[in-house]
Amino acid sequence: MAFLMVSAAACGAGDSDTVSTGDSDQTQDGTDVASEIDGRSFWSVAVTEDGQPRELVEGTRIQVSFRGGDISASAGCNSMGGPFRIEGEALFGDSYGMTEMGCDPLRHAQDEFVVSLLTSQPTISVEGDRLVISSASVTVELVDREVADPDRSVTGTRWNVTGFIQGDVATAMAVTTEGWIEIVDSTMRGNDGCADFEAPVEYSDGSTGGPVDGDGEMQFGPRDPEPRTDCPSQEYTDAFNELFATGDATIELRGPNITLLNRDGNGVTFRAAEQSG
Repeated sequence: MAFLMVSAAACGAGDSDTVSTGDSDQTQDGTDVASEIDGRSFWSVAVTEDGQPRELVEGTRIQVSFRGGDISASAGCNSMGGPFRIEGEALFGDSYGMTEMGCDPLRHAQDEFVVSLLTSQPTISVEGDRLVISSASVTVELVDREVADPDRSVTGTRWNVTGFIQGDVATAMAVTTEGWIEIVDSTMRGNDGCADFEAPVEYSDGSTGGPVDGDGEMQFGPRDPEPRTDCPSQEYTDAFNELFATGDATIELRGPNITLLNRDGNGVTFRAAEQSG
């Protein structure tokens, strides 16, 4: 995937030693803010420009995430990100990388809007679950992603397959019968796009102690029955069952989406089925 480099503006917010936190009288320095936002993602809930509400493209939102000194952001098409630092009130990113996917004109303009904001050395403040990023003319109010869209429960949820991961390659396949899984007690039930199956499983979310990568891990027992080799969409079924090859997988959970990835770098992505009623 192609990237372009985005340089930060030469001028921006002032060098105050504190960050505003809304109505609170408390102040924070850049280290406090960086520590509080590390490992978190935020979704936009309100955007204003020159004092007036700015409507985002339908079906999109501004997303901003922070992890280990890096920031990433998207607004419905391309993604941008790179190292950042906070000095006083100001968010600095000396050079950000950005993907170069083709977008429709409205989403392309929205990408540029976010780039302009984040490279203007905007002010940044955080209070609890809310984050505010502001330039001289733009204010974006965001809320913690886990509040806006809580993670679904790994167990007791029906997870429908959305794609596959094989090393550095992510793929999606159109098939007549889509795969799914559901974990109840210590059993995974599902369909691999060809046939129903069951397998014993142990799930840990890290609360019981011991090292857990990502948001959790699973240990798999043997499938019953064994995968078939006469399926209409054999490539799909084979990709699904690669997940079980190592007997374990790490879990990454984000709202209604989950990724299971085994130690060989093969995995499956799922989305929670909508609940009726």
